[in-house]
Amino acid sequence: MAKGRLPLTVEEVTADWLGEALSARHPGVAVERLEVGDILWGTGTKMMARVAYNEAGRAAGLPDHLCIKAGLAEHRELVKFCYQTEARFFDRLAPQLSMGLPRILFAADDADQGMVVMEDLRHAGARICRVQEPLDKGAAAAFLDDLAALHARWWNSPALEDDGALGWLMRHDPLPDEQWGDFGRGQLQPATWDRYMALPRALAVPARCRDRVTMAAALQALRRYGRRGPVCVIHGDAHLGNMYIRADGGPGFLDWQTTRRGHWAQDVAYFYISALDPLDRRTWEQELIAGYLAALARHGVADPPGLPQAWEAIRAHIVYGLFYWMVNPVEWQAEENNAATAPRFGWAAVDHHAPPVGPIQAGGA
Repeated sequence: MAKGRLPLTVEEVTADWLGEALSARHPGVAVERLEVGDILWGTGTKMMARVAYNEAGRAAGLPDHLCIKAGLAEHRELVKFCYQTEARFFDRLAPQLSMGLPRILFAADDADQGMVVMEDLRHAGARICRVQEPLDKGAAAAFLDDLAALHARWWNSPALEDDGALGWLMRHDPLPDEQWGDFGRGQLQPATWDRYMALPRALAVPARCRDRVTMAAALQALRRYGRRGPVCVIHGDAHLGNMYIRADGGPGFLDWQTTRRGHWAQDVAYFYISALDPLDRRTWEQELIAGYLAALARHGVADPPGLPQAWEAIRAHIVYGLFYWMVNPVEWQAEENNAATAPRFGWAAVDHHAPPVGPIQAGGA
């Protein structure tokens, strides 16, 4: 492997490579032994490893259990922009944020790869969240406060212009015209749609949410709505499977492969609807959203949305979570996860008379 090139296979992740990578932030560190345990294959490959350091590494207090995450599978080339995005987030954006994030020891990208080396949260006292275990009110409020801190940091910033410092971030789009939008459009094809509507996840979704034509129209309306702004940096995939509770009880966010430039309501609606039991969501959502808006102001947004404007935005964005959890391949999420989450969005659409259940407003949502 050429010096400086990021590994493209599991076999290329060696003790020598890891030591050289870690020495960029911790000069003099070397890895004397690398023991790879579980390898978790998915959109990104996660190698769970135990390492032994030289004296410099031990003196630096580096964790001996690591997660090495990159595109190391055969499909790497198809979605390498996901790995590159996550590496750039942790390298360039994370140091500017005050929110719960894992300890990062290395993050870099090149033309073929994006790679992150972080502490193994399982050995850091953290608890990974699960969609089958909805949050209580206090935890949901804490996660929303962290999302407000993220959104406020670059709220309508010139850096988010196409020619700005963060112009490399993709714009969030529920059905992008580019090649990576083929998945969503493909799931709306009649035969494919019917196949998903016959799965257990759809049986608990209100019937009015299962109409393919109405769903397609609602997604197109959301595309128009999202272009209104405000624009900020969003997580892009803020469901419980990408979150954890830190050892001190605070919130933490994982999996930044879909970091985007987008509308704040994408993260907020996607998070709180998927993270709460529907009855709790009905009871708590007014207070939680008011708390999020107050947090925006507290984190520095001079003109946060008012409640009527905020609820209009949330209503428009419910369809995104509904659609993608209804057509989520079981290769990406186990059916028990899809079946737990899709109905939460369906009943939120009913409660708020939101698209695709309710009417699409003139002008986009």
